[in-house]
Amino acid sequence: MSVREQREGPPERISIAGWVARIIAVVVFVPVRLLWEGCKFVGRAIVAAAEFCFDNLIEPLAKLLWYWLIRPAWAFCKDFLWGLLIHQLLWGMILTPLGALILDFLLRPLKRAVEEWLWRRILKPGLIWLWDSVIEPVGDWIARWILVPVAKAVLWLVYSLGKWLIVWPLHQLWRWVLRPILLALSAALLFGWRVATTIVRVLVVTPCRWLYRTVLRPILAVCGTVWRATVVRPVRFLYLRVITPMNKAAAELMTSLFGH
Repeated sequence: MSVREQREGPPERISIAGWVARIIAVVVFVPVRLLWEGCKFVGRAIVAAAEFCFDNLIEPLAKLLWYWLIRPAWAFCKDFLWGLLIHQLLWGMILTPLGALILDFLLRPLKRAVEEWLWRRILKPGLIWLWDSVIEPVGDWIARWILVPVAKAVLWLVYSLGKWLIVWPLHQLWRWVLRPILLALSAALLFGWRVATTIVRVLVVTPCRWLYRTVLRPILAVCGTVWRATVVRPVRFLYLRVITPMNKAAAELMTSLFGH
């Protein structure tokens, strides 16, 4: 026995069930596995072939067709056919004059004729008839039988509400509250004024009047008599008898001396 066989030990024995399981796995699962791997390989081959065809055949052919056929054809159609033939020739030289001709000589006269005929013959008489026969009678009927009664009812309601909710409470308030209070205040003020005037007359006016009549007026009369006797009459006598002759003499002296 070699060293390797000594290290690995004796070989493992496989039972009959193990061999049966291995035979079933080889017979059943191996073909399925091989079929799956074959499908994967075929798919990868198809994808690789498609990529090779697209990269080396379809894409260059598409670029060749786009840059050398489709793009020049589109530019030719857009610039030459549309720009020159359709836009300038057809539109500028045919359609525009034809449209202007149709517009000036057909559509505008037709429009004016239709408008004038439609307005004068149909719309205007129809509107006049509609106004005279429908709108005005209906409006008069509505105003007479609906709006006027409604307005009268609203005014009556407003008048009644104002009368019974505002005027009557204010009248009652004036009649039973404010007027008695004002009468009481005026009576109290009049009574107070009379009492105050009576008190002032008794305490101030009557004593002052008595004091003036009995004391002040005789004293003032005596003072006036004394003032006239001691001041007024001497000053008048001095002015008439002394100052006036002196002034006259001085004026005559000045006239005789200076000539003026």
